[in-house]
Amino acid sequence: MSDAADGDTHPPRPQYGEYATPEEQRARIREPGSLGAPVPPPPTAAARPAPSRPTAALTPGRMIDRAVAVGLLVYGLLSMITAVPALLDPASLLGAMGLDAGQLGVTSTGVWGILAVVVLLAGWLLTAWLTWRAHRRGWIVCWIPLAGGFVFNALSGILVAIGLLTDPNVLDAVLRQTGG
Repeated sequence: MSDAADGDTHPPRPQYGEYATPEEQRARIREPGSLGAPVPPPPTAAARPAPSRPTAALTPGRMIDRAVAVGLLVYGLLSMITAVPALLDPASLLGAMGLDAGQLGVTSTGVWGILAVVVLLAGWLLTAWLTWRAHRRGWIVCWIPLAGGFVFNALSGILVAIGLLTDPNVLDAVLRQTGG
């Protein structure tokens, strides 16, 4: 620790836990190569490699996963298209339960049916978007259409059920049918 005795004009280096004063920081910034190592020049634009998106290699398993996900999305789209009339017209739904919509005086599911269609459409779009995003990141994606189909079909079914069961005639007919 005889730095001052050797005629060195630099103050001693800070020990572990000590901080440099603002003057010492400015002095080090002005002298970037003060430790004797030459400062490399900044890389030029030609030397930098072009950024590339990391994509997973399309192995046979990945190709099958992608094909299954696309197939499930197509099936979901066709299922949604065919479900729209059933969600808006309760005659087919009540007929499946053994009830006559004409006899009950029910002509539509009202706002609940429209809301169910909107939820189903928005759910399919969200599921397709999430599947695409997960595929771009190289993740396994075949589960996303399955989960999306389950969640959004259940939600739209609940909305239609609310729309139908808020009608007292339908509720009475269902309760009579079940023995309640």
